[in-house]
Amino acid sequence: MKLFSKAVAMGTTAILSGLFAGSAMAQVDVITVTSQKREQTLQDTPVSVAVVTGEQLEQSQIRDAADLQTLVPALRVSEFATSTNTEFNLRGIGTSSFNPGLEPSVGVFIDGVYRPRSGSAINDLMSVERIEVIRGPQSTIFGRNTPAGVVSVITMAPDFDFNYAGEVTVGNYGMRQTRGTVTGPLSDNMAFRLDGNIHQNDGYIDVVDGREANNRDRMSFRGQLLFNPSDNTEVRIIADWGQLDENCCAAPFAFYDPIDLGALVGLGGTAVPADVNGGDTIAIDGDLNTDLTTQGISAQIEHDFDGFTFTSITAYRQYDEDQIFDADFSDLDLISLRSIQNQYDSFTQEFRVTSTGDNAVDWMFGGFYYNNELSYDNSTPYGADARTFFDAASAGSVADLVASFGLPAGTGGVSLLEIFLDMNQAAGVGGFVPLASGNGALPTTPAEGFISTQHGLISESYQYDTTAWSAFGTVDWHLTDQFTVTIGGRYSDEDKEMVTAINQPDPMSAFSFADLAQDLRLVTPGTCDPGLFGVIGGDACAYLVPSILFGQAQAEAIGGDPTLLNTLLALGISPTSPLTAAQAANPALNPLLGFTAFQNFPPVNAGNFPTSRNDSNFSGNIILSYDVSDTFNVYASYATGYKPGGFNVSTNAAFTGVFEFEEETAENIEFGAKGSFDDGRFVYAAAYFRQEVTDFQTNNFVGNGFALENAGSIEVSGIEFEGQWAPTDNLLITGGFTYLFESKYGEYLYAPCPDSFDATDPDFALCVPGAERTNGAGVTALFNDLSGRDRGNSEFLGALTATYTHQLGEGMEMSWRGEMNHVSEFGHTTSQDPRPFANQDAFQLYNASVTLGADDGAWAVQLWGRNIFDENYTKGGFPSVGYLGTSYNAYPGDPQTYGITLRVRG
Repeated sequence: MKLFSKAVAMGTTAILSGLFAGSAMAQVDVITVTSQKREQTLQDTPVSVAVVTGEQLEQSQIRDAADLQTLVPALRVSEFATSTNTEFNLRGIGTSSFNPGLEPSVGVFIDGVYRPRSGSAINDLMSVERIEVIRGPQSTIFGRNTPAGVVSVITMAPDFDFNYAGEVTVGNYGMRQTRGTVTGPLSDNMAFRLDGNIHQNDGYIDVVDGREANNRDRMSFRGQLLFNPSDNTEVRIIADWGQLDENCCAAPFAFYDPIDLGALVGLGGTAVPADVNGGDTIAIDGDLNTDLTTQGISAQIEHDFDGFTFTSITAYRQYDEDQIFDADFSDLDLISLRSIQNQYDSFTQEFRVTSTGDNAVDWMFGGFYYNNELSYDNSTPYGADARTFFDAASAGSVADLVASFGLPAGTGGVSLLEIFLDMNQAAGVGGFVPLASGNGALPTTPAEGFISTQHGLISESYQYDTTAWSAFGTVDWHLTDQFTVTIGGRYSDEDKEMVTAINQPDPMSAFSFADLAQDLRLVTPGTCDPGLFGVIGGDACAYLVPSILFGQAQAEAIGGDPTLLNTLLALGISPTSPLTAAQAANPALNPLLGFTAFQNFPPVNAGNFPTSRNDSNFSGNIILSYDVSDTFNVYASYATGYKPGGFNVSTNAAFTGVFEFEEETAENIEFGAKGSFDDGRFVYAAAYFRQEVTDFQTNNFVGNGFALENAGSIEVSGIEFEGQWAPTDNLLITGGFTYLFESKYGEYLYAPCPDSFDATDPDFALCVPGAERTNGAGVTALFNDLSGRDRGNSEFLGALTATYTHQLGEGMEMSWRGEMNHVSEFGHTTSQDPRPFANQDAFQLYNASVTLGADDGAWAVQLWGRNIFDENYTKGGFPSVGYLGTSYNAYPGDPQTYGITLRVRG
């Protein structure tokens, strides 16, 4: 790291010394975009859009969509758990990728073709002409699932002049990448292009057994044909194939709960030192493997008629993913290897007719059809060490409880739960599994029922089909040469059908520990709790059993039936109370409450059951744009966005009771200005926005998985600025920022509670046991109310780059480039966990490169580095999976990387 940092410092000195060496002035290049489905210059487009060109991708060593955020401040892209769980976030609004039933709020389009899941767009970029990042709702133009914005990738089309380009890169962590493209004519009216990419590097997370995680192993190929059957017709056919086979993404421990740490070490597990800034070492006994194959074909036909152009885009895509990963991130077998198969086939058809753009009224109308068939299977069993670990972790807290029941020393909490179940069976109340109680004595060696390899967490299968169509259009009315009114709208109709097969034979998750906290108290002889059991005389009250074991009706029956009471006495229950009066008054002291972390998978043994829904929506926009001068224009807009509802493809729905979620809608008000001055050497764009999303589809981590639901609303407002300045012929400076005035929940009444918090903090008063509430789905649990609270997004995101190019003579040139990306503090969790390691402080990342090459681009050698000062930071985190305490894992950001790239063109 030191050597590279020194080299960068020397390069920076060279930049400063030659900063104003050139006296000639240069204009910033004019960029053409198609964000409004017609060609316009970036400065004339009345929306907030950032453009990254193919040249900038090369200069910045941006290899996939996740790297884009270093140049586009409003965009955040993160990979969590696996390479394909990629989340796109614009202006603080995005959608978790952990539920396949949930489609993204930021739509991703490649060459005009919609990608239904973000994971299908994460392979390395090849032969890109430009990437347009369009912020705010874009439902009118792009249609599907764009309430937060669009990332549109436009690749290079075939060329009728033969040319080629290739590059080879080697770097640290064993990086090696080869990319190439070749294009040329096949005939007078047909051309081709072939692109290929192979990228591998070792992992930057060390596994204690000698393996590595967070590696790269991916390849992709694309072939294109461009056919011009007539002067007015163009046909472009694109076929692509990509494969990814990677061990990603590791989440080392940021914090160990002492209970978890003691049990982990006591059972022979490896406790890698916790690192709140993102560790680089992990102990796991399984893999973090994702094997993904994507492929597709599309055909785009354009025909120019007199006064308008007809466009047709037809596409078919396949996505086939297998995940096998160690969900507990430890080398104990707590949660055995999770196995997921995720497959989908999608077909899209879009038709458009667009006016030529030289009339008093310009227009664009079209229709869109979409069909997607998704198949999802998930198996997540308990591991062989789970039962022993949970017993070890709970041994201290339940020791008195075990002793009071006359059980052998060392009986674990899991066994105690099973004894409760045996008592349930012996009392003739019925239960989940038929456990024998022998001759009526209290069993001390119960049969396995809870937390066993025979009773896994999840076995689920979903078949999820979506069919949608929409009609859309926009009209641009040029009232004067300077003033234009744009009105657009889209009507969408969508049908979804799902067939589900679930098998979750885990009886422990059906225990209500909230009730147990209230009722598990053995009272003094001669007294009783009439509210629970009715008035019973004598010493029989000393042997009351918690109503949770039987249910309210059965408890009352027991209270009035001496025969049943005698049955309980025969079980050998001791009248000695393990819970003091203080414990009875404070349910949080119940020693078994730690087991609630493993109750996200209630017992389900269901055959196939179908369900369906229909959504329809009208979204629209209105834009007022005014050209103040040839170099300055302003606009104001109001736009609405929409994302349909659907079904929760996860049995974690039990946490909130939400097995079906509603549509998400967005409203955005925006005022913008774009201009240039100093003879075009400085161009800029600025915007103010205020966006409200109603019924925001949020996916929250709860223990062993995610619970999907609609938050009431979120409100986001802020300003954006982007600019480019060419002070000399040799120097180009670009930069921008997004500043959020607010990013809060307008309403979120039933949000998840964090694992750990200060019980005296009024912000978490509703998370203290005893404050249980019942949500709209009828689920009673501890929910927090986050209405009016900040969402924990970064308040300020900024980027700054400088590129200096110097002509060396003899047909050679040299360039230096530096980049800075600033991210202000943010939180990891929806539950707003207040602990420091669950929140990331502000940080800056610095990138740099030095390039020597021919001034005609025939060859170049580039020395580059990213995160050159090796900043440690985290991208996100979660409460540890498979643990009783409050341990926490975090995903580390990419470390310092550097390498050398050789490029050739001809």
